[in-house]
Amino acid sequence: MPRRMPATLILAAALPLVLILAMGAGRYAIAPGTVLRILAAPLLGAGDWNPIQQSVVQGVRLPRVLLAAVVGAGLAGAGAALQALFRNPLAEPQLLGVSSGAAFGGVLALLWLGDGWPVVSGALVWGLLSLLAVYWLAGARKGEGGTVLLVLAGIVVNAVFASGVSLIKVMADPQNQLPAIVFWLMGSLAAADYARLWLTLPCIGLSLLLLYGLRFHLMALAVGEADARSLGVPVRRVRVLALLAVGMIAASSVAVCGVVGWVGLVVPHLVRMSCGGDHRHFLIRAVLAGAAYLVLVDTLARTLTQMEIPLGALTALFGAPLFAFLIRRLGAGSHG
Repeated sequence: MPRRMPATLILAAALPLVLILAMGAGRYAIAPGTVLRILAAPLLGAGDWNPIQQSVVQGVRLPRVLLAAVVGAGLAGAGAALQALFRNPLAEPQLLGVSSGAAFGGVLALLWLGDGWPVVSGALVWGLLSLLAVYWLAGARKGEGGTVLLVLAGIVVNAVFASGVSLIKVMADPQNQLPAIVFWLMGSLAAADYARLWLTLPCIGLSLLLLYGLRFHLMALAVGEADARSLGVPVRRVRVLALLAVGMIAASSVAVCGVVGWVGLVVPHLVRMSCGGDHRHFLIRAVLAGAAYLVLVDTLARTLTQMEIPLGALTALFGAPLFAFLIRRLGAGSHG
């Protein structure tokens, strides 16, 4: 067994445990053993739980926990891919402006059509349109300039759509629409259901499979584009496919739970420092760790206080200090 494989196995074993504990946690607490028996009910039949417990686990917490795991896995995997693609430790899904485009589409739908599926559809469509805008602005340049132009184009698109979101806030009804817009922008999984899960799962799942298929190319690009080309890596094709996957992940995530930041930035660094950065296993570890991380944060968001805390606020609250700690540790290591 490879030397690094035990870390992957540990993460793979820890994720189901985190999911079970999250499904039992809440104001109506349910023992983990009861949660397991309820989940196994289709195979084992009726048990000693009551209908309320079954309804809470199967109807409320299961889709929410699974959606948190899918979104967390997608954001962490997208962040890991972008950091390799751009050779920049600060790269994350929001860098491309897709999150801002999706946020604009979501708040536009909230303003004109109301909450629900119009918001999900608007966020997904505008997120993908923003990705097309970024690539169009960057042009079809090859070589080192291509990556720089993509970053600059992402900054421009991000600024444009962020301004659009601000204008929509000004136009919104301050009594009804504005509070809904502000809360949605801060991120939440309170509206999670099976329909949103089945929408998000193929979008993020297929995108992660694509990134996994590109992992060796991304590992070569992390060294440098010139070296990657000398190894036969089709740089432009890999870049387009990776950006398409990351854009789909970012747009899908914003569509179902609003803007959730810091996951794609912090989780890959935590995995890299604890397990190493070899792309043979790094992407899988980042995906597993991201899923567990967002499930834990969402569980805290709905259990810490009587009123649910916005998910984006907690990811920023935890992510910023963690990233500051990583910066200090890396700085100390470079001077040691």
